[in-house]
Amino acid sequence: MLILVAHGSRDPDWRASVERMIESLQAELGPDRVRLAYMDHTPPTLDDVVAEAAQRGVARVRVLPLFLANEGHVDRDIRPGVERVSRAQRTVGVELLPAVGQHRFFREMLARIAAEEPEVNA
Repeated sequence: MLILVAHGSRDPDWRASVERMIESLQAELGPDRVRLAYMDHTPPTLDDVVAEAAQRGVARVRVLPLFLANEGHVDRDIRPGVERVSRAQRTVGVELLPAVGQHRFFREMLARIAAEEPEVNA
């Protein structure tokens, strides 16, 4: 299971846009392959999602922070959260992946977007 961790917001429109993206991924890959957790402001938290995974017998989860860099929230908030939930849910292996902005696929996507020719408005 891949758990995407977003910052979170009190703004329901912000949450709705993130949740639509996750629902689209779940429709494509299956609801048990991708889950969403929020770091702050709203449930479900990482603790909630990993506890649910443990109850369902999931043996391993990977946590992908939806942030551009590891520095800041990932190192300060998400990494300690992963360590905490790993201690609490010993039946589930929890792996913290680098922030999405550090992933080679993200950089490849940016390069492809930068290489696109801009549309000319007539």
